[in-house]
Amino acid sequence: MQREWVGFHEVPGILLVRLMSRCNEKCLFCMVADEIQQSADVDYQVAAQRIAAQPRGTQIEFFGGEPTIYPRFLDLLKVARSHGFYCSIATNLRIFHSEQFTRQVAELDASQIYVRTSIYGDSADLHDYYTSTRGSYQQTVRGIHNVVAAGFHSQVNIVILKQNVDRLSAIVQQVHDWGVPRVKFGNLIYLATCGDHAIPLSTVKPHLLAAVQLAEDLGLVVTVEKTPVCIINGRLDLMSTERLIYSSSRVFDDADTCRGCLVRRWCDGLDPDYAARYSFDGINRLTDIPEATIRSKSASLADPELMKMCCVEIPDATPDEVTAKVLLELSRRVKERHGDLAIFPRQYVRAAPQTATL
Repeated sequence: MQREWVGFHEVPGILLVRLMSRCNEKCLFCMVADEIQQSADVDYQVAAQRIAAQPRGTQIEFFGGEPTIYPRFLDLLKVARSHGFYCSIATNLRIFHSEQFTRQVAELDASQIYVRTSIYGDSADLHDYYTSTRGSYQQTVRGIHNVVAAGFHSQVNIVILKQNVDRLSAIVQQVHDWGVPRVKFGNLIYLATCGDHAIPLSTVKPHLLAAVQLAEDLGLVVTVEKTPVCIINGRLDLMSTERLIYSSSRVFDDADTCRGCLVRRWCDGLDPDYAARYSFDGINRLTDIPEATIRSKSASLADPELMKMCCVEIPDATPDEVTAKVLLELSRRVKERHGDLAIFPRQYVRAAPQTATL
């Protein structure tokens, strides 16, 4: 059954605009290839009116296909910025290889525009293999350099694939060298459409752990999505909570391994197609979490990071009245930012050397 793709998805504080069906790449693992080829573009006037009608403080997120090849993309971006909205663009960045285009977007205030792109390998051969587009790596990398130089907030997503799993750390090193401050790792979903490029989580785990360790050592902000928490050794604080907004079917081994797991209620679980292909390969029950998961005592709890888990430690399983009120208020603030609050009694927190994060 074809899923509706192009259109709008709205939750408090966020308007996601899927502008169009077309893309200038043909990624081998694309999970919506059929949808984006068959859907019509969003009507410009409808999109402009929908954006203008959003309440103050809304974040406008532009998706595609490839949103930057929408005929009036810059016009819509101008509409959003003219109303003072913070904007996010999910793009392959190829058009940003043009300094002129980058400058046009930056003139709308680069500090208020968040640019996300994806890299599938640490070489042109590997990246272009997955995009099925010769020259895409060169243009994307040039786009990254232009975006960083222009002062945009930026992130590189790394999709974990059969041919790049042993190159994750090399890609992380490149992301750091390019000056990008954030990196996100994600496993494939909807394997029915891209199973040939998937890999068992038991194989993914050591490479992902090494890449996360390197990224944190280099000072990058790290996020992990579409991945069971046990695959990153309980680092719940790294997990994206986008699933709270953009729901997708997930399964758990509640008859065995997932039953009684400490982080079961916050876990991303497994893609149903992954479970059908690999069963519950690679997962294990967690009975404690690493100390690094706990939010720093010096961090501001008043402004939890958007789309990330906020993990706190309490002395015991039955907090006193004052602590309970603080946790309730913190939970409210986290949910306002579309995050999630995880609370752990001290007995379940695993002490670790100060230099170790995983």
